[in-house]
Amino acid sequence: MPSEAELPEAACTLITGGGSGIGRALALRLASARGRVILLGRRLAPLQEVLASLPGAGHLAYAVDVTQGAAVAACFAQLSADRIRLCGLVHCAGIHWLRPLQLTTAEGYQEMLDSHLTSTFLLLKESVAHRAFARSGASIVLMSSAAALLGGPGSFAYASAKGGMVSAGRVAAVELANRKIRVNTILPGVVDTAQSRAFMERMTAEQQEAIRRDHPLGLGTPDDVAAAAEFLLSPGARWITGTTLVVDGGLTAR
Repeated sequence: MPSEAELPEAACTLITGGGSGIGRALALRLASARGRVILLGRRLAPLQEVLASLPGAGHLAYAVDVTQGAAVAACFAQLSADRIRLCGLVHCAGIHWLRPLQLTTAEGYQEMLDSHLTSTFLLLKESVAHRAFARSGASIVLMSSAAALLGGPGSFAYASAKGGMVSAGRVAAVELANRKIRVNTILPGVVDTAQSRAFMERMTAEQQEAIRRDHPLGLGTPDDVAAAAEFLLSPGARWITGTTLVVDGGLTAR
């Protein structure tokens, strides 16, 4: 990983899954507001493309598989060595697929848990262990899903992982409060991203229309969710921790 000069404590946010979708939209919002971002993802090339589009200077990108403990520990060790302190951490990375329970293998189920839940554990554990956050405090935002509240067919693995993130966020909020670290979870509905488009393209036209109808305000955009994350990162949310913010266009209100 490259060594860089220390970034200002008050304006540095780490975003996993920063190469696309919600993570990319959040990076653009924060950079446009003169914040600085550190992007994490499995592949460096998409992260570098996002970096090239960001206003401002000092943004960084690291290729890190956040399901691997050694890789996550090495990332935070490098940030510590470079004397970089974070005011925020937003965990957007994760896979998505639907499969009936009887067709879900133990290996597939574990892969889903690792992608969302194990990664959450590793990011929180290693960031605290390496004192990654600014002394003045920080905000952690976990990107779960409205699927954590719904019982849709085929979502046993995905909903299990995303529901676990909600519980993990509440526990972490209590444990980390004395360090001035807030932890909140966002539950988006279906958002128009490359991942969701690829998923919906495998459906019939009737199935796609049903998903749209289930969202009274229509499908969301990455920026809709990024705006909510930006608020939870901001001083305006200084008294909010351990909560879940549903951003789903009315999906769970039906």
